[in-house]
Amino acid sequence: MSKLKIGQRQTKQRSIIHEIIMQSDRPLTIANLVTLAQEQQPKIGQATIYRTVNALLEANEIQAVQMPGGEALYEKAHLHHHHHFKCNTCGKVYDLPGCPGIELQKFLPPGFRLSAHEFTFYGACAQCS
Repeated sequence: MSKLKIGQRQTKQRSIIHEIIMQSDRPLTIANLVTLAQEQQPKIGQATIYRTVNALLEANEIQAVQMPGGEALYEKAHLHHHHHFKCNTCGKVYDLPGCPGIELQKFLPPGFRLSAHEFTFYGACAQCS
């Protein structure tokens, strides 16, 4: 974790949380982070995870992913443009590489101009189907 603010220490707990997010192939909830972090450091608390996530967000090392009607998830920042898949059975959210490249502008009414888009696909993941 290289971009901590002045006065923030690099602790073993912060390193564990940072590494979990950086190594994950999918966005994680705070509950996911608590479970995974406690496997390595049983006494790590939820408050420490929230503080570390906030510090990583401020340092632009991670980004929040907000699912419609759901809690925030966190993934490494600066990923290429991509979309997400949410399993309706287990609730896990997965990154989908790239963008289908659909010409979205043609779906907009005349005079409208597209500046960004996000897609979330829903269904059953490989483990649940």
